[in-house]
Amino acid sequence: MAPVHEFFSHRAPTAASDDPDDMWGNPLDDFKNWLISSPIHVLASTIVFSYGVFMTGDFTPKSTYFCTTHGKTGTFIPFLQWVGLLTDAVIIIMSWRVLSWARTTKGRLRTLGGILFMASIGVLLLCLETRISQHREIINHHPFRGIGSLYFFDVFSTGLLVSTFIISMALWACDSSVLEPTAVATFTSGILASLQSITSIGTHQQPSRSQPLIVLSIISIGFVVFTYANSMRWVVVFKRVILLCLLLCILFSSTIYAIFKHGQLDRHPVDELVYRRRVESDRWLRHATVSTTLKLAVEEYKERHQERKPPPNFDKWFEYAQQRKSVIIDKFDQIEKDVRPFWGMKPQQIQEGLEKLYELPDIAIIKIADGKVSHNLPAQSPQLPVLDFAVSMISTFVAHLPPMSIAINLNDRPRILVPWDDVHRLTMAGSRSRFQLLPHRTHKRGEEYNLGKRSPIDAANAASGSKTQTYVSSTKFRQLEALACPPGSAARGGVHWDVRDFCLSCVKPHSQGQFLEDWEMYLDPCHQPDVFNLHDFHTTPHLYDLQQDLLPIFSKSKTDSFNDILFPLIGPNLMGADDVVFEKKKDVVFWQGDASDSRVITTSSLFGGHRHRLVHMANNASANDAISMLLGDIVDGKDKFRYEKTLLEEANGPLPFQFSIIDDESCADAKHCQLLRTEFGFKEPAKAFDNRYVMVLDSADGPSPNLLPILRSNSVPVLSTIFREWYTERLMPWVHFVPADLRYHGLHSTLAYFIGLKNRGPINGRSRLTQGRLEDARWIAEEGRKWADKAIRREDMEVYMFRLLLEWGRVINEDRDNMGFVL
Repeated sequence: MAPVHEFFSHRAPTAASDDPDDMWGNPLDDFKNWLISSPIHVLASTIVFSYGVFMTGDFTPKSTYFCTTHGKTGTFIPFLQWVGLLTDAVIIIMSWRVLSWARTTKGRLRTLGGILFMASIGVLLLCLETRISQHREIINHHPFRGIGSLYFFDVFSTGLLVSTFIISMALWACDSSVLEPTAVATFTSGILASLQSITSIGTHQQPSRSQPLIVLSIISIGFVVFTYANSMRWVVVFKRVILLCLLLCILFSSTIYAIFKHGQLDRHPVDELVYRRRVESDRWLRHATVSTTLKLAVEEYKERHQERKPPPNFDKWFEYAQQRKSVIIDKFDQIEKDVRPFWGMKPQQIQEGLEKLYELPDIAIIKIADGKVSHNLPAQSPQLPVLDFAVSMISTFVAHLPPMSIAINLNDRPRILVPWDDVHRLTMAGSRSRFQLLPHRTHKRGEEYNLGKRSPIDAANAASGSKTQTYVSSTKFRQLEALACPPGSAARGGVHWDVRDFCLSCVKPHSQGQFLEDWEMYLDPCHQPDVFNLHDFHTTPHLYDLQQDLLPIFSKSKTDSFNDILFPLIGPNLMGADDVVFEKKKDVVFWQGDASDSRVITTSSLFGGHRHRLVHMANNASANDAISMLLGDIVDGKDKFRYEKTLLEEANGPLPFQFSIIDDESCADAKHCQLLRTEFGFKEPAKAFDNRYVMVLDSADGPSPNLLPILRSNSVPVLSTIFREWYTERLMPWVHFVPADLRYHGLHSTLAYFIGLKNRGPINGRSRLTQGRLEDARWIAEEGRKWADKAIRREDMEVYMFRLLLEWGRVINEDRDNMGFVL
């Protein structure tokens, strides 16, 4: 827009001439004179390098977030983008015009300050209007919860940096033109994007060698011509000739780097991950079963818990675990993580929190007293079988438990979302209170780290009681989840707004190329803010009571942002069985969802929900959708692998995907069912266990109830989840299941490894000869089934419950610092 404005507003200088006009001049000479005096060469060169910068947008892979082909959004959104571009250009040019009228730097700064002040007032009014319109979702919510000194420092430093940048650009534009600083900024961003892409040649981020080199050449040539056409002898701090030499060096070195960066892999990453995880699984099991005697178990407990003694009746638990033939004796990290923050609270405060829970809906109470256990659910409750099953398990060891009452969350969604600052303070307080170096100072430390001793902001929160969110929109919910992340993390900085592009920085910490490597890190959302737009749990409103104070709620699942205490809560009929052997199953990757699970559909959940994206990717891919896929070829009799950019429709062809949504009679005329029917269509129900590969996806509120049955089947679970359950730490990816990243960017490459592409049709115009690794798939299915029958039985749930309730019984005891089992 800036060069177009420059072109049409340009006025060629006219000089008086003593010679009369040549009435018979040559038209070619007239055109030549016009070409020399007009800014057409400036416009042309700007278009060239701007187009090169525009092409860098193809470097970043696209996310699986999609736009519907139904309705007018496909044309309306690009229209709004063009309107936004035109508006930005008008604002910049008009601001430059206004600033140019001022004669002095002081006058320009005063004018710029007025413009920024008025813009700030406008943004503030918009924020206030949005805040008032969303009054439903801020009931009892203190707006400054989780905001500390680091937050204000970030605001101040960022504001200072942005102000300095705006002032510098404004003064630069006033001394030259609005085109020059915008051109330099555009050129710089394009060069950096091109160089970043060149360093990624041969990876899934940039499979092509030639594309980034071509784009780098277009940007460099176009900008050099622009500097000559615009008579720019200096570009910021570089002379024009020095910049030309620097660009030549960059082009030469980038070409050499691209030639020698072949990007060919001798071994498939999945093959390496399966082998490595098999070794780590054996090491993990040895670490989890160190203790063979009670004495060793006590010593191991103290070593893993900062020299804290085991809870009372630990000997009874150890004997119970041996009788139940539990393979896990020493490794209960999830229990320690869940209970640790409550050590920073006084037992009286925990009891007061429990009393608050009595008044909340969808909360059941399990009471243990006088060697008996009971619950308060009425007979007509749909959750009655689950609570009865839990009570029946507790009854096998209730004689060794102290009196207590525990609050059970009957909803699938977790309920306790405490800001990270509060949890960290409580955790540190609890850690200090365990050492007991000076017993008479324990009470003082407890008072020092009492929840009541907070900052003025937290004190205001405490005065209003528990922070109960009765309704939270999806936007507000994502903001509250961000507060549960530590300062400095990517998610704490805000929700990822760019849903179109794939977030490379989000997956790099837990991935090896396209493939999920670190499962524990993957379950932590704080380094990957893009997941807040890619899962129904984050993109739909939270319709249940959401607590921002640490309250003792026991839930069956949670994400890493929440502070519920994980508790084995499953129905008695979810243990599962499968009699069909792996070889006799259909060679199909299967998933089928129920339309009734999507009771609330927002725009974000329809186009970004994890289930909808999977179905769209397999069934509704457009002609322009492309992915990076790891493909194999036979070179000198050996398999070699290389990433190639592939059209999504072509990648789907050889792979036997069967992803669909089924209708439900209860939602025949419901609005959300009509949306799903229009967008995806419905299929007839089918049996998951008839297939070799079964995708396991979460619901909108919690993990799939089908994971345990599929683990116990002869099928391979392909698991994509954001939730933890009590047994999550016991499952090893690439050993007991095949992990699938929520973004599905490596799904095709992963399943092509197991299924193979030989005789399945061409990809990118070539037939592939790589055989499927069926033996690895069969091994994972067998290992998952054996491990589930060995470590996730009813007996293992009882052992876990016993250990958890012993720890909890000590935490809520007034004399907990002096309690412990001693041989």
